[in-house]
Amino acid sequence: MTEKIMGIDIEVTKNDAQETPFAGLIPLIQMCNAMKLPEFINQSLHTHGAKGFKDHEYIMSLVAMQIAEGSTLDDLAIFKEKFGLDVLPFNIPSPSAGRGYLARFHNAAEESKQKQGSVYIPEENENLAGFTDIHAFCFQQAFKMNPLSCITLDQDATFINTNTKNALTNYHGEKSYAAFNTYSPEYDMVLGTQFRDGNVPAGHGQLKELQRVLSLIPTGIEKVNLRSDSAGYQIEVLEYCNEGRNERFGVIDFTISCSVTKGFREASKAVPASDWKPITKEITCGGIKIRKETGREYATVPYVPQWAGNSKNTPEYRFIAVREKFRGKLSPRSSEGQLLIPEMIEYMEVENEQIKKLHLTEMPGDVYKIFGLVTNMIEKDGEELVKWHHERCGKSEELHRILKTEIAGGHIASRKFGANAAWWNIAVLAHSLLSLFKHNFLPKECQKSRPKTLRFKFFVTLGRIVRHARRTVLKIVEGRVAQWFMYVRNRLMSFCAATG
Repeated sequence: MTEKIMGIDIEVTKNDAQETPFAGLIPLIQMCNAMKLPEFINQSLHTHGAKGFKDHEYIMSLVAMQIAEGSTLDDLAIFKEKFGLDVLPFNIPSPSAGRGYLARFHNAAEESKQKQGSVYIPEENENLAGFTDIHAFCFQQAFKMNPLSCITLDQDATFINTNTKNALTNYHGEKSYAAFNTYSPEYDMVLGTQFRDGNVPAGHGQLKELQRVLSLIPTGIEKVNLRSDSAGYQIEVLEYCNEGRNERFGVIDFTISCSVTKGFREASKAVPASDWKPITKEITCGGIKIRKETGREYATVPYVPQWAGNSKNTPEYRFIAVREKFRGKLSPRSSEGQLLIPEMIEYMEVENEQIKKLHLTEMPGDVYKIFGLVTNMIEKDGEELVKWHHERCGKSEELHRILKTEIAGGHIASRKFGANAAWWNIAVLAHSLLSLFKHNFLPKECQKSRPKTLRFKFFVTLGRIVRHARRTVLKIVEGRVAQWFMYVRNRLMSFCAATG
């Protein structure tokens, strides 16, 4: 067997047959054309082209390259070699042209306002602001394909670490940029994203960003729910949602992680043991579904912070504590062997910051990790609320990991803030188009696949463009993947017929 593989020689030839290893990108581009996305890109971005290319040619080239796992501007050259087919509705620019294009999204007038000691989000120039409309357009397409009356908005921020000279230092002491995203799990799409310097706190301007995103939601969606981590635990955010200040949606139901203060811990400790209820999960054992306890418990806490009790007319808030027994070691800190518990942590320098974040609280019989959330859903089952809130954590972390490692959002393309913001927005657009494609055009067995798996299964497929009898045909070798291509083709034909 070794001799057989070693006996294979290599010859270089011209690609006269119009072959590509990325045949799976062609149906995705067909979807974009059927949606009229290229035209919308040209209307929304205002760079007026550069070096003979239109806006949609740059954007679609970079989106397709990122989906194919190209991670830098230099990869455009290789991508053009492998995918520069003459049937494409756009030309692929060179890396140098791509750099010049991204520079047009930079607002040089804002540079002097971005400093380590100040918290500031640069004003977008006209070009960069156009991405807001493009993300909203893609979300509108998802709504048309699968209309829902109620959606959830998950708001969360992520750091994009870098060694780039102009990047500022975050609270971890690392140079980074950051992105604040508003994500809809029902559509698996980011509706709004805001690129920031690394020193900007996660919750900075969160209400303003929420209001901006709410204005972009398609007509037909009647209700919106909100989930956020503790960055969203801000009086202005809570009151805006709970008092129904949004003219269109009124009261917005929410769960937001709350600050575990000394008062919250004291209120949690005062809850009777009988009021703590187990949090369970459903598992399948021998074909039978059973509920198993997770080791975590929840209870509604009789806690009213000062800001929530200032007026009799203030809408009601419900605070829920979640506790879990701490299994680690607690070091004695006194001659009497007193344990290191939260009351001491607040006033002592603690070596292990991770321990500090657990909000350890001593209750009868044990020491517990304590977490809390606040909600305006007063009557809803507490266990359901806790589970629903925790779904946000897994999805947000997965979304950020995908954007930064499986698409090219984790790469910093330039020293210019605006150029990096544009690159991040292109990564978000790539993720949105992937979601649209897999949930509406691919067979069910592919719909839960992450981008790296979709590449292996579908996008990295050898295809040949053949012209015969006034027909242009993409030929795929028969097999399971070829069946998927035919399924996608039929779905695209139905979509085109429905949209005219």
